[in-house]
Amino acid sequence: MFTRVVFFDKTKNWLMPYDSSKYSGFDYFWRVACSSVICMSLTLGLSYPFELIHTRTCSDMSRKGQPRLFTTTFDCFNRTNLDEGRWGTYKGAEVAIATSLLRATF
Repeated sequence: MFTRVVFFDKTKNWLMPYDSSKYSGFDYFWRVACSSVICMSLTLGLSYPFELIHTRTCSDMSRKGQPRLFTTTFDCFNRTNLDEGRWGTYKGAEVAIATSLLRATF
């Protein structure tokens, strides 16, 4: 959450260097929309692999009567990287990107 606020403020100040009252109408809308899309893409790119590993380890813990697939968080990351390749930690990121774009523009 903190990174979203910091990235949003930095990109908004970069796209709107003057006082926000100088911008009006569509000019204000596209500047705020672009800064929110940039902010969401940066935070998604940085945090999505950690969320994926967290989800996989949590779903592995909920199985009863079965041996666990991952012993530690690093083991989960290592197996995901080895089994699915370099971009395996970004599996399913397309849905997150689509929802963040919809959330940013509406």
